[in-house]
Amino acid sequence: MEHWLWIILVALFFECKGQDSVTQPTGDVIATEGDTVTLACTFETSYTNPYLFWYKQDGNNSPEFILSRFKLNEGNTPDEFKERFSSTLDSNSVPLKIQKLQLSDSAVYYCRLNEFVSLWWTFGGGTRLDVGSDVRPTLTVLPPSSEELQQGKATLICLANKGFPSDWSLAWKVDGSSSSSSSGEESRSPGVLQKDGRYSWSSTLRLPADQWRKVGSVTCEATQGSQTPVSETLRRDQCSQS
Repeated sequence: MEHWLWIILVALFFECKGQDSVTQPTGDVIATEGDTVTLACTFETSYTNPYLFWYKQDGNNSPEFILSRFKLNEGNTPDEFKERFSSTLDSNSVPLKIQKLQLSDSAVYYCRLNEFVSLWWTFGGGTRLDVGSDVRPTLTVLPPSSEELQQGKATLICLANKGFPSDWSLAWKVDGSSSSSSSGEESRSPGVLQKDGRYSWSSTLRLPADQWRKVGSVTCEATQGSQTPVSETLRRDQCSQS
């Protein structure tokens, strides 16, 4: 009888445990130095006295404890985070507020739920925060190779390096007109975060070789919000394989 009672108690425990969840919004949060951001975290739990925690993970380093918030008391915040990091726990939310953002704040932030007497932890999926100063990328346009032209194709590549934030977009113009008005095909890569906190992108324009031989110039243009666009033009007569 005691054996079956133990199984029932364990089953009930896991049934209650299965109701717990922690939700963090998907998608990166991008901000500039000096800004204030709030990272959302909501939770559902059967615990009457939930404990909520925030952690910061920078690169491949181990997660670093930022603060805790409890139903029964204020919780704890280490001295190095007290000035700029704060949070308030309500019935199902524990948002993390970060003020006076610094470049070193760029990291993935995790929200964690557990009950004081429980060994079970429930983590959110994490939110990536990228902090930087607005920087216009440097553009380079690479022409097609002579070998490719002999095969009847022409591929041009635009490299955009060391820009911020991550939502710069790249577009092509052929002789001053959008490439969509020609028979060209475009493909773009997502932004890649570099070690210096800035992003790099690339975009490819594919044209038939006979069309490329009629082109006067191609232009790659990078745009982002209200920032001044950046452009780089390649004239076909500058290319030895034209």
